[in-house]
Amino acid sequence: MSTNILQHYVQKMKRLRVDKAHGAAPHKPLLLLAVIELIEQGQIHENKITLSPELAETFLKYWSKVVTNRRPDITLPFFHLKSEGFWHFHANAGYEKALSVASRIRSVSQFRKVVMYVSLDTDLFVLLTNPHDREVIRQTLIRFYLPDFKQDVENLLTEGEQIKEHRQELLRQVENAFSAENPIEPVQAETPIRKAAFRQAIMVMYNYTCAVCRLRVLTMDGESVTEAAHIIPFSISGNDDVRNGISLCQLHHWAFDRGLISLGKTYKVIVSEFMSEQGPREWLLSELRDKSIFLPEHDQLYPAQDALAWHREEVLRR
Repeated sequence: MSTNILQHYVQKMKRLRVDKAHGAAPHKPLLLLAVIELIEQGQIHENKITLSPELAETFLKYWSKVVTNRRPDITLPFFHLKSEGFWHFHANAGYEKALSVASRIRSVSQFRKVVMYVSLDTDLFVLLTNPHDREVIRQTLIRFYLPDFKQDVENLLTEGEQIKEHRQELLRQVENAFSAENPIEPVQAETPIRKAAFRQAIMVMYNYTCAVCRLRVLTMDGESVTEAAHIIPFSISGNDDVRNGISLCQLHHWAFDRGLISLGKTYKVIVSEFMSEQGPREWLLSELRDKSIFLPEHDQLYPAQDALAWHREEVLRR
């Protein structure tokens, strides 16, 4: 890519229309930094940007370091970046006209109904896939809009790279046989980097969905109803193998950890008889008995049979 093209987009980044009416509110630069990070991490690997949980979570990470007096709203920059000329909406079928005349889309549900994805100028996307050019554009955004937070942003970038490396390391472990007793790379202590990498891997594998009840609730400030649960507790196993993990909503994580539910060899829910319950039928644990769980796309990422056998033997109330 020529130097002239890089400089063309550097100048565009310097001239972003940002809201200054309410003090510091650099929505657009922060969203672009989030997009750049996801491209760098390989989570955006083609020129299609969606209003995804990963993007919202990354945007919030930057927002929390820079803005303290306003609630984050990712829909603002996601919509208004279209005025910059390099951010292009692609409508879902039948919504082309509605998108062309819209002056604002005010909810995530409406975005998903109307917008299929956003693309960047092809030249800009190619620049952002090149490490040198990507860094030039990122540093331009930091220097022009976030000069007082340069070190904070640099620290976030370092932390993000460490999380990425550890997440990739965890996923590579599936190439080896799982061992409940002797993990491939036992972890001695729980750290924020380790915890974040394990959570990211599990959330992506299960698409932020509870494996047991298939509930998927996301907020656009990056929060999810689901949690990354260890099958054999980390305190016992020191095992962060993703096959020792599963995505569970808060209710079913609690029930799983207390032995009220478990999983059989065919990934169907086992419900303990040693409890009593009452309430709305759809929330009763007994209604889950023998139901197949939601599983990752690839079978090598399924919960390990050895880990599930341990849970049935050591945790399930019989």
